[in-house]
Amino acid sequence: MSSHIAVLCIPAHGHMRPSLAVTEELVRRGHRVSFLTPGGFTGAVEQTGASVIPYASPLAEAFAAGQDVDLPPDHMAWSLVMLQYESEAVIRAAEEHLTDDPPDLLFHDTSLSFAGRALGMLWNRPAVQSTPAMGSNAHYSDLDTMFAMIGVPEDHPAFPEVFRRAGEFAEQRGISATVEELLGWHRPVDSVVYAPRVFQTAQETFGDETAFVGPCFLTEDLTATWDTPQDDTPLIVISMGTMSQAQSEFFRTCVRALSGRPWRAVITVGNGFDTTTLGAVPANIEVRPWIPQLAVLEQADVFVTSGGLGSLMGAVHTGTPMLMAPHLPEHQVTCVRAAELGLGVLLDHPREATEEQIVTTLEHLIADEATRTRLRRMRELTDAAGGVTRAADMLESRAGVAG
Repeated sequence: MSSHIAVLCIPAHGHMRPSLAVTEELVRRGHRVSFLTPGGFTGAVEQTGASVIPYASPLAEAFAAGQDVDLPPDHMAWSLVMLQYESEAVIRAAEEHLTDDPPDLLFHDTSLSFAGRALGMLWNRPAVQSTPAMGSNAHYSDLDTMFAMIGVPEDHPAFPEVFRRAGEFAEQRGISATVEELLGWHRPVDSVVYAPRVFQTAQETFGDETAFVGPCFLTEDLTATWDTPQDDTPLIVISMGTMSQAQSEFFRTCVRALSGRPWRAVITVGNGFDTTTLGAVPANIEVRPWIPQLAVLEQADVFVTSGGLGSLMGAVHTGTPMLMAPHLPEHQVTCVRAAELGLGVLLDHPREATEEQIVTTLEHLIADEATRTRLRRMRELTDAAGGVTRAADMLESRAGVAG
């Protein structure tokens, strides 16, 4: 028995790619998937076999290449209001395109909790959260942890404002649920988390409502190849996510650190990056807009990463030690956890990192067998977590599809 499933996701690669991987598996199983997405991701959605429902995204500009990601705590708090705008845009598009053909289940990004739960209540349909970060419940809140880490005060005016706006929107739609139920920052909700349970802080407090499925990869991620010289020269991969333009100074520090070293390096900078900002790039360093990340990591000795959950789990999958240089608050949370588990080394202040600090850390990780052993053990747990198969099983169970 097939279902109609709607996928709601914000226009950020770290959030989008695991949702696309699960979508690909759902389509393979014969389900009909309607995927709400801004124009920039239309092609990627179509490749999964899902139907595209476009919407005008207030966040699209914020996630565009070149935007600064080193935002002050005040701006990070007000981003919650921007996410509420995004949810409202998604709801309007869903109402326009799906009211006469409502899905059997809504699979929504954690940043679109309001949209997923509001539509579920409007249409009397179940909703499941897609979580490319730490899971949250009454005992542990990823949002609270992140805001405490960067110094957002508990009485920040953004909190009552997002509750006010969410309440007014719900009232306009005739939704009787409380705003707390719709936003659900501290509630146990049906969720898919793209990490194994052991990676989760306060893991013992999460019940069956949360499926810790581990990393979810697209077929193209797992089948891509990468040609590189087959010798003993250590390979360093440096990738700081899709907002690379804001990392020019960190990239320059890495280039200077690697110059003249007996290593090879690949730096991926994304489309539109001004490579002249890197200065003179030595012959042992390649600079590319894009790489098939898993394929390259399979051959890498160290991964220098901004530490989104997808990148961390990719390194676990390939057994690659990490030098973690988080620039986004949500990445700081996941990197702290990865460091606690001994999967790599965390730079506490990436923008202040020195060439000497980077070189010393890389030398340590290249030679460190203990980290590789811990990565192998974690890989066993991620494999057992089930990936896209378990994620799709969970969604089918919530949609009432017979196994």
